[in-house]
Amino acid sequence: MLKRLGFVFLFVLMSYASASGISWKTIDVKVGPFIGGWNDVSTTMTGLSLSVVKPVTSFIGVGVVAEFGTSASECEDCMEYEFKELSEGVLVNFNYPIWGGFTIVTNFMFLVDFQDGSYAGIDGVVRTDAFDEEGNRFDAYQYEYDEGDYYRESFMFRSSLGFAWRTKSNVFGLEFYPVNYAITEYDACLAFALNTVFRIF
Repeated sequence: MLKRLGFVFLFVLMSYASASGISWKTIDVKVGPFIGGWNDVSTTMTGLSLSVVKPVTSFIGVGVVAEFGTSASECEDCMEYEFKELSEGVLVNFNYPIWGGFTIVTNFMFLVDFQDGSYAGIDGVVRTDAFDEEGNRFDAYQYEYDEGDYYRESFMFRSSLGFAWRTKSNVFGLEFYPVNYAITEYDACLAFALNTVFRIF
């Protein structure tokens, strides 16, 4: 029964793909830079995103994605982080035609995120006892400094919303994402992204 349903589902998808001029061999390769920042560790992130998407219809696609980035913070009175980042997983892509070759495009990504680097800086302020020249005690405060290796891995959900433009043949295109939001169990990240799209077959 499940096999029959699977065949029916594949047949329907292939029918949609054929009707929209999409071959079973058609794939979209998307690559481009992004910039953003993690909230809790107060870092600025830059990197490169690469995804391979299989259009199922003119409106829906599925694929895999990998993102490579570096994050660093620069502050004098807080903890400084510096780490490299790798996110990899799967995505679902939706396209909504607006006019001509322009569309609204959105992605939902389910990823595993790896961060590896170091941290150093002022970890906090603690109260301590101090004494004046006459031996009287008074409250004083001192900074605590900490440093070490930084490593974290977690499940990430990322969603993006933007605008896309494609040539009439759909061989080449551009995608701009002013909203690109990621959530992990530890932190959240907001980014801006730009992709160049190349269609194969």
